[in-house]
Amino acid sequence: MDDTTSVGQIGLDLVVNHSLFKAQMEGITRIAKKTGKILAGAFAVKSIKDFGTKCLELGSDLAEVQNVVDVTFPHMTAQVDKFAQSAAQSFGLSETMAKQYTGTFGAMAKAFGFTEKEAYDMGSTLTGLAGDVASFYNLSQDEAYTKLKSVFTGETESLKDLGVVMTQTALDAYALANGYGKTTSAMTEAEKVALRYAFVQDQLSAATGDFARTSGSWANQVRIMKLQMESFMATIGQGLINLFTPAIKTINTLLGKLATLANALKVLRS
Repeated sequence: MDDTTSVGQIGLDLVVNHSLFKAQMEGITRIAKKTGKILAGAFAVKSIKDFGTKCLELGSDLAEVQNVVDVTFPHMTAQVDKFAQSAAQSFGLSETMAKQYTGTFGAMAKAFGFTEKEAYDMGSTLTGLAGDVASFYNLSQDEAYTKLKSVFTGETESLKDLGVVMTQTALDAYALANGYGKTTSAMTEAEKVALRYAFVQDQLSAATGDFARTSGSWANQVRIMKLQMESFMATIGQGLINLFTPAIKTINTLLGKLATLANALKVLRS
C-alpha cells in the first residue's frame, strides 16, 4: 500500500469514526435528556407532595392550638387572633407558637383563679417575653417558653440559665420592697403566681423588646421570613383540611359499615 493509499485510508477511517462517535454521542445526549426530564418530573412531584404534606401538618397544628384558645378565652378569641397574627413581626413567633403559648399560659393562669382578662394579659405578656428572651439569649422559642412556665410552677432551676434566681428569699425580699405587705409564707397560691409574674418580668427587663429592637438584623429578618412562610403554608393547609375533611368523614363512615358487615359475616361463618 503506497503513501497515498495510506493517507486516504486514514482519512476515511477518521470520517467514519467521527460520524460513528457523533451518532453515539447524540444517542447518549437524547437518553440523558429523557432521563433528566423523568428525574426532574419525579423530584417535582415529590416536592409538591412534601409541600402539601407540610401545609397539612402546619394547618392541623394551628387548628389544634386554636381549639385551646377557644376554650381558654371564649370571649377574647378575636384579641388572641390579632395578637398572634402580629407576633412574627413583634416577637419572632409564628401564629401557631403565639396561640399555643398564650393558650397554655392562659389556661395555667385560670387554673389559679385568675379571670379570663387577667389570664389573657398574663398569657400574651409572657408569650411576647418568650420571643424576646429567645432573641436576647439566642435560644429556641420553645426553650424560652418552657423556662417561663416557672412563673406558674415555681420551678427555679431553668430560670437560672437566664440569670434569674427566683428563690423564696429573693421573692420575699422583692415582695417587701414592692409594697406587697407580706412574704410568700402568708400568700395564697394565686398571690404567689402574681408575685413570680412581676418578679420575672422585672428580672428580664433587659430582654424585653429585644426582638423588635433587633428585627432589622440578618438573623431576625431570616426568622421573620421563615415564620411568614410557615403562616402562609398553615393557611393553605387549613384550606386543604376544610376541602378534604367531608371526603374523609364519608370514607370513615363507609369503613365503619364495612367493618360491621365483616363482623356479621364472621358470626355467620362461625
